Amino acid sequence: MRVKACGIKTERDLETAVKAGVDAVGFLVGQVHTSHDFILASTAARLVKFLPPYVVPVIVTHLTAPDAILDIVEQTSILTIQLHGGSTAEEVAALRDNLGPAGKLIYAAHVLGMQVTPALEPYYDLVDAVLLDSMDRETGKVGGTGMTHNWDVSAAAAAASPVPLTLAGGLTPDNVAGAIRHVRPFAVDANSALKGFDGSLDLNLCTAFVRNAKNAN
Repeated sequence: MRVKACGIKTERDLETAVKAGVDAVGFLVGQVHTSHDFILASTAARLVKFLPPYVVPVIVTHLTAPDAILDIVEQTSILTIQLHGGSTAEEVAALRDNLGPAGKLIYAAHVLGMQVTPALEPYYDLVDAVLLDSMDRETGKVGGTGMTHNWDVSAAAAAASPVPLTLAGGLTPDNVAGAIRHVRPFAVDANSALKGFDGSLDLNLCTAFVRNAKNAN
């Protein structure tokens, strides 16, 4: 089971994530709604230099314009992009054409009803993976909501997906093993549940999350 810690903002966060044993870290760059987790592209470019081998850096963005996203890629040299802004298939295709052979695209969809697979189908041939997350209907916030969604919907999507599927949305050290057994995703992703009161990644929470995710069966 692969594990990603999202919302990395500082060297301390990065050190905590690596020490906890994550496989990937997410830098939030290019925001639409207000969030304390977003950082500048220049900050992500500085932080990524501290990553050891075998830990994958990921840009998580709400931007949809291909040129704007490619500008972030150029500034950070990070080639894995998680699209959280509802990009159209045409926009994703433009990114695919310009990202280069080493680039990886992850398309995020938000589980709001009883099925999500139809929303993913136009993207399967364009991306390397998909991600299912929760959305706060009241605020419109996507990602980092701390809210779970209907795992039955996610399980059906995971079974149908021809590309790897990551599960996100309200995952915690306490529920991640059950979520993995229910959904059978390729990877899991968490943000708010891994942080302490000061907004920084908490080593105990991160370590427990990684341990419980990787020991789930």
